[in-house]
Amino acid sequence: MGSVEREMVEFVNAQHQLGILSMTAEVVLSGLASAVDPEVRLRPAYKHGLDRLLRRGVINAIETADGVRHYFIGDSPSQSLRESLGR
Repeated sequence: MGSVEREMVEFVNAQHQLGILSMTAEVVLSGLASAVDPEVRLRPAYKHGLDRLLRRGVINAIETADGVRHYFIGDSPSQSLRESLGR
């Protein structure tokens, strides 16, 4: 796992610890982007990092009815996560 992916996992874990059950890619990438260089999230390592983590089973995702993917920690979405996303 590269440094960008490690940062992503740490960010998602930190948000989860705060009680946030899931987040979109936009939230994850915005959380990692430096205020000095917000365009950093457009680099390939950032754009494809979440997909790599998902394929490896490090994080998981669920899509809402409108097709927005929400990333979360765990093997399957909890009932409270499903309810929060209207599923």
